[in-house]
Amino acid sequence: MCCYLAHFVRASLWVWGGRNKVEKEGKWWLGTHTEAAAVNVTGEWHDKAWGRVTLSQAEGTRQVTGSGDGWNIDGVVSGNKVFLIFSSHGNVEYSAELSADAPNALNGSYARGVGLEGSKTKPMNLRK
Repeated sequence: MCCYLAHFVRASLWVWGGRNKVEKEGKWWLGTHTEAAAVNVTGEWHDKAWGRVTLSQAEGTRQVTGSGDGWNIDGVVSGNKVFLIFSSHGNVEYSAELSADAPNALNGSYARGVGLEGSKTKPMNLRK
């Protein structure tokens, strides 16, 4: 019994310890996108797969916060691109890179974890 418990604890620590934390990897990835914001993405957005996504960006800032489909959202606007992380309990589950192609459209892709480079991505198309 003792050995089984030790293996369970070790496996649990690996799973939880291996996740990307919002305050570390997530904030670092968002901080790599540094252009001044060219758009404001405040509003209620919709995507077929994600449902309703609510974003808030204070006027004149780059920071974005929000929620959607049970996730907490943090992000930044850099130029006309939006970089978002979707987290739960302080762990980054998904990240997205979207372009503001039109006033009521954010198009791009998302992937599991932090950052899309080298990741298997899926399309994300948010509409107001």
